[in-house]
Amino acid sequence: MFTKVKTAIHSFRNGSPYERQITQSTVQNNEIVTNYQKRTDKNEEDVTIVWLSKDTNNTKTQSLIAAIRSINDYIQVFNDQDEALAYIESIFEEKVWLIVDYLSDHLLNILEALKQVDSLFLYTSETSKELSPRVTALCPTEQQLIDEIKHIRRQINNQMTAFSIYNQIKTEKIDLTQEVGTFLFFELFKVAFRKLPKKSEAKKLMASKYRNYYADNPKVLEEIVHFEHDYKPHEALQWYINNSFIYRLINKALCTKNISSLCCFHFYIKDLSKQLEKEFTKFKKQNSSSPIQLYSGFKTTREGIKNFERNIGNLIFTHGYLSTTRQRRLAYDFVMKQSMQSDEEKVLFEYTVDLNHVTSITLADISEYNKFSDQNEILFDLGAVFKINSCVYNAKENLWLVKVNATDEGFEVTSEYIKYQTSKMAESNIILVLGHLLIEMGEYDRAEKYFNTILHSSIPNDEEISCIYYHMGRIYRLKGDYERALEFLKQAYETHSEARPSRLTSAAKAMNAIGIVHMEQNNVQQAIDSFECALKLYAKTIQEHHPDVGGTLINLANIYCEREQYEKALSCFKRAEYIYECSLPPNHPNKAILLNNLGNFYLHQRQLNLALNAYQQAFDINEKILPANHPDIARNKHNLSKVHIMICDRNKADSQLQQAPEYSQVVACSSMEPAKINLFVSETSQVHQSSEQPAEMIEMAEY
Repeated sequence: MFTKVKTAIHSFRNGSPYERQITQSTVQNNEIVTNYQKRTDKNEEDVTIVWLSKDTNNTKTQSLIAAIRSINDYIQVFNDQDEALAYIESIFEEKVWLIVDYLSDHLLNILEALKQVDSLFLYTSETSKELSPRVTALCPTEQQLIDEIKHIRRQINNQMTAFSIYNQIKTEKIDLTQEVGTFLFFELFKVAFRKLPKKSEAKKLMASKYRNYYADNPKVLEEIVHFEHDYKPHEALQWYINNSFIYRLINKALCTKNISSLCCFHFYIKDLSKQLEKEFTKFKKQNSSSPIQLYSGFKTTREGIKNFERNIGNLIFTHGYLSTTRQRRLAYDFVMKQSMQSDEEKVLFEYTVDLNHVTSITLADISEYNKFSDQNEILFDLGAVFKINSCVYNAKENLWLVKVNATDEGFEVTSEYIKYQTSKMAESNIILVLGHLLIEMGEYDRAEKYFNTILHSSIPNDEEISCIYYHMGRIYRLKGDYERALEFLKQAYETHSEARPSRLTSAAKAMNAIGIVHMEQNNVQQAIDSFECALKLYAKTIQEHHPDVGGTLINLANIYCEREQYEKALSCFKRAEYIYECSLPPNHPNKAILLNNLGNFYLHQRQLNLALNAYQQAFDINEKILPANHPDIARNKHNLSKVHIMICDRNKADSQLQQAPEYSQVVACSSMEPAKINLFVSETSQVHQSSEQPAEMIEMAEY
C-alpha cells in the first residue's frame, strides 16, 4: 500500500496524468457531488479539508458540504484511501483537517506520519470500540460535525499566523536573529502599503477577483457582496475577527509572502493598521503602569523546541497578525487538547510587554469587537518582535513554557536602512517598490509573477511599463536567462529614451543593466561601451555624487580588474566609495557589494589582509539586513573561507568551511542563475587551486 501511496504522491507533485485520473475517478464515484472535486485551483486559504468516506453518493452530501464550505472553503472528497493520503502528502502550505467515517489502527498509523494533518474528525454514529485519543472530535450527526469544525476554526485562528516561521526552519544551525532581513522586508512592505494611494476601484478589483475564486460558494459570495457595498474603514477589525474570507486570505498570503494577493487587500491592510493604532492609544493609557502578561498556545516539533533552546537571547517575529489572550487558562486549555501527531510538543508562550520601554509595536484589546469576548483577545499589528528569555519543560504537565519580551531591537538593527528606503518611497512609485523589495530578498520567482500581474493589469502608465520591463530584465539576468534579460532591458532603454520628454536617468539605468548582462556573457567590450554610455547619460541629468554613478563606476572597475588594469580599477573603486559615503546609509546593500568587489580586487593582487577585511565588512552589513538564506550571504561566506585558507588561518578556515555546505544548499535552493550555482560548488572544492572571485555588478533601483 505504501508503494501505491508514494506513486500517487509523486504524481501529485509533478502534475502527471495520475492526478487527472484521481479527479476523474472521484467524479465517477460521486456523481451527485459536482462542485468541490473539480477544484484544481490553488488553495488561497490556510486550511484544506479532506473528506474520506466509503459513501458520499447520497442526497445529504451536497447540503453538508455547502455548510462546511461556509466555514472553510477548500474541501476535497475521496472514496479511495490511497488517493486521499497521496493528496494530503502533496500539500505543503496549508494545514489539513481530515474527516473520516471509519478509522482503523492501520489508517491511524499512516496518519501519524502525515504532519500536514492537524485535526481528525470521526463522522459516524458507530462507537463500538474505545476512541483513539488522536481523534479531535467524534461527530455522530451532521450538526455536531459542523459545530466541531466551527469550534476548531475559531481556535485555530489564534494560532495559524503567529509562529509560521518555525514550520519553515530546515537547518540545524540557524540563528533566528539572522532572519532580521525577512523582518526588514515586512517592515518596508508595511510602510509601502501605507503610502499606496487608496483608489476607489481597489475594493471593486478585489471583489471581482475573489468572486471568481469563490464562484460556487454562495455563503462567501454573500460576504463579498456585503463587503463590496457596505464596508467602511472603521469596520476593518470586525471583518478580521469574524472569520471572514478576508481573514483567511490575508493570513495565508502573509505566511507565504504572496505579494500579488496582498496587493488586492492593500486598502484593507491600511485600514486595519489605522484602527489598531487608534485602539492602541486607548490600550496604552490603561496599561502603561506596569508590564502586561499575554499568552498563546500552539504545537510544534521537537526540532522547533531545539530552535527555541538554541536561540535564548535572540529575536523572533511574526509574519502576520499575532493573536494572544490575557487569560493563561484559555491558552493552556487550547494547547493541551489532544494532538493528531504523537510526536508534537505542546508550547505555552508567555509574552511580557512593557509599554514604557517598547515603542515600535502596536497592540490592541479587541474583546469588544469579538462575539467570543470571553477570550480577552489582544491583537498585535504586523511586525511585532520579541526576544526569547527562556524555554523550560514542565514534565508534570508535558508542556514547554517559552517566555519572551517585546523589544525594539529588530527596529534598531534596521532603522537606518528603513529610514533610507522610506525616504526614497516618498519620491517613488510604491507599486514598483514592492517588486523591487522582492528582488532584493532573492525572491525572483515571486517578483516575476508580481511584475507580470501588474504589467497585464490596467494599473501601469507608459513610464511604469518601461520600469517593469527593466525589472523583468533584472529578474531574468539573475535567473541566468540572458537573452530574455537583454530583450526586456533593451525595451526599457528604448521606451525611456524615446519618451517625450526623454527619461535619460532611467535610460542610463537600463544601459547600465545591459552592460551587466554583457559582462556576465563575457562580452567585455560591449559591457565597457554600455557602462560608458550610462555615465554620459547620468552626466546630463544627475549630480556626480549620485549613488547610481557610483554603481556604474564599480562595474567599470570590475572590468579593469579582470584586465589587470589595476590603477584604473582602484581609481573607479575609490570614486565609488566616496560617492557612497556621501549618499548612502552605513548598512546599505550596495556598500556591501562595493566592499565585496574591493575584496576581489585585493585578492587579485594577493593583498590578503586587505581582501579579508573588505569581505568581512561586506558580510557584517549583509548579515544585518538580508535574510539568512539570501544568495549574497552565501557568497560572503565562501569568500571568507577561501581567504582564511590562503593566509593559513586553519582555525577560522575550518570554522567557515564547516558552515559552507549549509550556504551551498541555500544557493542551490535559491533562484540564482545556474552559472553562479556552479561557481559556488567549485569554490568549495577548489579553494587551494584558485583565487578567482565572482565580480558583483551594481544595478540601480528603478521606481
